Amino acid sequence: MKIKSILAFVLLATTQLQAQTGESLTLRACIEYAMKNQPKIKGALLDEQLQLEKNKEIIGIARPQVTANGQFQYLFVIPKQRADAGAFDFASSLSFFKIDTPAYMAYQSQPKEKYSELKFGLPLNASAGIQASQILFDAGVLVAIKARKSLEELSVLNTKRTEEEVKVAVSKAYYNCVIAEKRMALINENIRLLASLADMTQKLYNEGFAEKIDADRLTVQKNNLQTEKDKIQNLIELSYAVLKFQMGMPLQQNIQLGDELNIDEVKKDLELDKVLDYNNRIEMNLLKTAKRLNGYDFERYRKGYLPTVAAVLSGSYATQTMAFKELFTLPYFPTGAFVLSASMPLYDGGTRKAKMNQARLNMMKNDNDMLAFKQAVDLESDNAKTQLRNSIISLENQNNNIALAQKVYDIAQKKYKEGVGTNIEILQAETALKDAQTNYFNSLYEAIISKIDFQKSLGLLK
Repeated sequence: MKIKSILAFVLLATTQLQAQTGESLTLRACIEYAMKNQPKIKGALLDEQLQLEKNKEIIGIARPQVTANGQFQYLFVIPKQRADAGAFDFASSLSFFKIDTPAYMAYQSQPKEKYSELKFGLPLNASAGIQASQILFDAGVLVAIKARKSLEELSVLNTKRTEEEVKVAVSKAYYNCVIAEKRMALINENIRLLASLADMTQKLYNEGFAEKIDADRLTVQKNNLQTEKDKIQNLIELSYAVLKFQMGMPLQQNIQLGDELNIDEVKKDLELDKVLDYNNRIEMNLLKTAKRLNGYDFERYRKGYLPTVAAVLSGSYATQTMAFKELFTLPYFPTGAFVLSASMPLYDGGTRKAKMNQARLNMMKNDNDMLAFKQAVDLESDNAKTQLRNSIISLENQNNNIALAQKVYDIAQKKYKEGVGTNIEILQAETALKDAQTNYFNSLYEAIISKIDFQKSLGLLK
């Protein structure tokens, strides 16, 4: 029932997003779409359902088991059994009678067989019955029932870990598209400025106030930017394809992004002094759950010496005939039995002890893995924090460089219009401005990625 609800919800979400085609999607909307459509998420949810069904299987073992059985048998060779021939000699019982007829005397004088061959049963046999069994005590089953909740927690944690991985992948792909779009806008603006400057230079050349080489330099620069624009356009298409792949969206579907990315967005909700809590990391909870499950294994093997007690109640009807039609006319004979059985291992060659030791060693490995994970998280968090601080410093510097480069470009353009500057100065200023803007966007992307990695290292990724 839950699987049907999930599929229906996914279908509804897909329909809603298709209806929004052409509208701008925020990062949150892309993540929500991925949570409902990404195959990895669907697989994790199916694993949850699979674990629930496995838990039901464990419960089913502890419940009564009822089976019905029926059998028809045709003995085309009736089995024989060899018996002592003297077992059916009643001559001694009749010894007080005097029998002296010639026939009897002749029979008595004949050699006696040592064995007799007896036939038991009839060729046609039919039976039908019902048997009910119930485990009254089995330490392994009881421990398995206790472990059900931990197994469910493990599957849920695996789903959360998959969701976190998808969130990180979608966020990075989303901002990669945003930066690619900003680079395209930057290229278009630079092309527009160069085109305007080239047009002005061409007019000055026509009037004799500029040289042909000045116009050619601007044309070459504009052509270079056009080539770079084509490369960025290909990069944008690839970036959107990666984003849609991470979202689980068909690559043919068109989307537009609505979120902006700037220095304020990077600095928003920064918690550089946040105290690290290992329990916020899903991996730590996975390790703890794994240790708890290994503890259940140890308990199961430790109690393996206890007896297994079961009760069986059975009833059946059976008949034997010589003719097929008599199977439906002659009465059937009832049989009923109640069996209480118990079994207890006495010696298993050391298998149980070895399994106990394996479970104990696995728990020790879990403790060691948790210690190693804490050290890794400490390093990951410190590294992510350092990268984020450095990225913010670089981003602020690049932001200042843009302002300076823009100021230099404006001055060079003003001097050129007044006839006291050259277009070489403008080209140099334009190149410096473009480089500053490109470096700013690179720093902006590195900063937002560092922020995502830092939040992930703290287990605070939203």
